[in-house]
Order: sequence, then structure tokens, then C-alpha cells
Amino acid sequence: MNEPTAFRTVMKNMLAPRRAAVQVIGFIAGLALVAWVVKGAIETAQDPTRAGILESVRAAWDARPWLVAGLAITTALSLVIDGALFWLVLLPVRRLGFMEIQWLTFVTATSNFFPVRLGIPVRYAYALLANRLTFVQATAWFIAVTLVILVSLGAVVAATALVPVPGPMWAGLVVLALAIGGFVLMHAAQLPPVHRRMGEWTRMLTTPRTYWTGTVLRVIEVLLWIVRMWCAAEILELGLSFATVTVLGVAAIAVMLNPFGRIGFREATTVLVANWMAGGGIDVAHADGGFKQLALLESLGEMFTTIPMGLAAIPFLAAWYRLRRREASVSRP
Repeated sequence: MNEPTAFRTVMKNMLAPRRAAVQVIGFIAGLALVAWVVKGAIETAQDPTRAGILESVRAAWDARPWLVAGLAITTALSLVIDGALFWLVLLPVRRLGFMEIQWLTFVTATSNFFPVRLGIPVRYAYALLANRLTFVQATAWFIAVTLVILVSLGAVVAATALVPVPGPMWAGLVVLALAIGGFVLMHAAQLPPVHRRMGEWTRMLTTPRTYWTGTVLRVIEVLLWIVRMWCAAEILELGLSFATVTVLGVAAIAVMLNPFGRIGFREATTVLVANWMAGGGIDVAHADGGFKQLALLESLGEMFTTIPMGLAAIPFLAAWYRLRRREASVSRP
């Protein structure tokens, strides 16, 4: 399958009417959830005994500016880790420009705020048209990254369920789960049906250094999400325990894997889990308005960092794209 044909096939599958309709419906539902969160945050700000989000951010900037900066810094580092993970997983079979994948990651992260999530279609388009990967190769790459992410997240969720505060015991459980996951993943990748389909590209899953570095990076990213949640909680002076903040951070990153979109579902999950941790169960109708402020502030901290980074990355990614296309034209007989 040549590049243009493969590209059209990918776009047709990724943006099929049914799939697009599901994501648009999910986006609309997400907006409704965001409206509910925003309404609750505004009502809380109108309480004379409570501060609003902007007031809290200003006060924190005056007293502890590193908390406000932490919202942006943790988001930026998280995006860099995402890009490094894509680059690292592919490294055993193909070396691409590290910054090339970083710029691409910033752009795709921004595109995920659209009604239809375009992150994967954009990655496919770039892999096929710029990096000259085949459809099978690009798919194998993205599946390998997804598996590393799932193993890492599964290890963190399991550890947090047993020990809800990061520490030596938590870290030991994470390493144990990663070791088990790595053993299963590496042996599964060597099964004849998998090897026949992926060929040498199975090295993305059977290279121990790549696996361990990638999963540890992903665990660090989860910790960054926890820190961002903690920064938001401290700015709002909610007095949440670090155990609660840890569970909130893990839940927020886990719900991002839902197929409907990024907007709304994460904020609602934060409110639900915070209310549950506070003893309110799943009755979010009477959830503390501070939890809605927390969900909104943590999300805005990510959005106001990700979108500028994505927009700033576009010209750099365009330069890399032109370079790759020139290389392709020179290499053709």
C-alpha cells in the first residue's frame, strides 16, 4: 500500500461517520459535564465564606507562586515524557528526531481538545507521509506504546489501591507489577502469530531497556499528575490528604483513556472520586463545591499550558515535515 492510499485508508477509518458521531456525542456530553462543574464552581465562589478560583490563584501567586507555576510545569513535563515515550518505544527498530516527536506530541495533545479527537489520526498522517512508515509499522508502533502505557497505568492503579500514598511500599508494588507486566508482555510478543505479523518490530516490546525506561517514565508522568492535582488543591486550600490527592490524580489520568473525549469526563471523575473519598459516596448532587473548583482549576492548568505549547510547536513540526518530504524525494530512484 503506497503512502497516499494508506493515508486515505487511515483517515477514512479514523474519521468514519459512526466513529466521529460517537465522539461528537461524547463531546456534547462532556460539555454538559463541564457546565455542571462550572456552575458548581461559580455557586461556591458566591458563598461569602469561600473564595473563587481566580481569587485563590491570585492569593497563591502572592504567597506561594510556585504552586501556580507547578500547574504549568507538571503539564509541560508530562507532555515531554509522552513524546519521549513514543520516541523511545520506536528506537529499537527506527531512530527518528527526538524533537521531531516532541513537536508532534505537543500538536497532537492540543488537537485532543477538539470535538473529534484527532491525536491518533494526526500521528498516523505524520508517520505515513513524513516518516514513511507503512500502515502496519505505524499501527505496531502505536499498539506498542499503548501496551506500555496500559501496563504502567495498571501497575500504578494496583499499587494505589493497596497503598494510597506514594512511598517505599508503593514504589515496591509498582516495580513488582511492572516486572510481572513486562514478563507477560515480552513473552506474548514472541508468540509465533504476533512475530509473524510484526516481524522485527516485536523488538519494540522485547527490548528490556526500552520497556523499563518507558514504563518508569510513564510512572513519573502519573506522579506529575498527582503533583498537579496537589498544587490545585493547595491553591484552593481544600486541606485534602495526600492519599486523597493521589487517588484523584490516578483516577484523572485513567479516565483519559475513555473513547469519548478529553473534555468533561475527567472533571466529573475528579468530583465523583473526591466526593467518594470524603465519605459522600456517589451522590455528587450534594458534593462540596470545592471539589468542582478543584476539577476545574486542575483542568484549566493543563489546558492553558497544552494549547500554547501545541500552537508554538506547529511551525517547528512543519519544518520537520518539509525536511522529511525532501529526504523522501531524494531517496526515490
